[in-house]
Amino acid sequence: MSALRFVDRPSPNFDARTRSIDLVVLHYTGMQDAETALARLTDAAPVAGRYPGPWQAKTAAPDAPLARVSAHYVVAEDGTVYRIVAEQSRSWHAGASSWRGVGDVNARAIGIEIVNGGHDFGLPEFPPAQIDAVTTLLHDILARHRLRPAQVVAHSDIAPDRKQDPGEKFPWKRLADAGVAIWPERGSATPAGDTSIATVQTQLAAIGYAVNQTGVMDAQTKAVLMAFQRRFRPALIDGAADDETRALIAALVHAL
Repeated sequence: MSALRFVDRPSPNFDARTRSIDLVVLHYTGMQDAETALARLTDAAPVAGRYPGPWQAKTAAPDAPLARVSAHYVVAEDGTVYRIVAEQSRSWHAGASSWRGVGDVNARAIGIEIVNGGHDFGLPEFPPAQIDAVTTLLHDILARHRLRPAQVVAHSDIAPDRKQDPGEKFPWKRLADAGVAIWPERGSATPAGDTSIATVQTQLAAIGYAVNQTGVMDAQTKAVLMAFQRRFRPALIDGAADDETRALIAALVHAL
């Protein structure tokens, strides 16, 4: 893989990191182009009128303040990597989230925003040059911080009730083949004998998802199943604990 092309685009939106780094979170920007996303991620006082789009109410006042957000890196379609917050600082990318029973993901994660219009803009394909850059960047981050591929997660994994990014078109299998993400081995994907929702919830929690152990198919469990499917079974994202989904969950638990 070719060397990364870095461009510094500093953001003022960060604070002190309070935990050691043990996660990398992948996002899509969900905006119409790279420049708009970079402007939003580096804006110290964002207002609604500056970033019109389907993500906010049409009645929003132009001067209505928006939340300040950022990430550590932004990867453009051509593979350019923008450095906007230093890794040693806590950028603001994850929002309300949890993984493996621990919240405040911002305090423990490196956030990578991947330029893509997202679901609001037709969920475009991710260009090969962009995915090559993401893969190379992940290799570097994992090596420097001594992280495992299992510690690379989607925004939708850590906030399944409210996020869908980087979306079902993101090539997680390609990243897994490159050694920077995980993927369940389909050869071992046979459904477990126990078909109970309680078992599904226990296994999802073992992977890292925040799911209450209720024993029933509630709204939270369905949202988590959809997040799992969006990443590992993108052909059908319906939140159902069908045979294939249960088999993939069991295979992933076995692989961890």
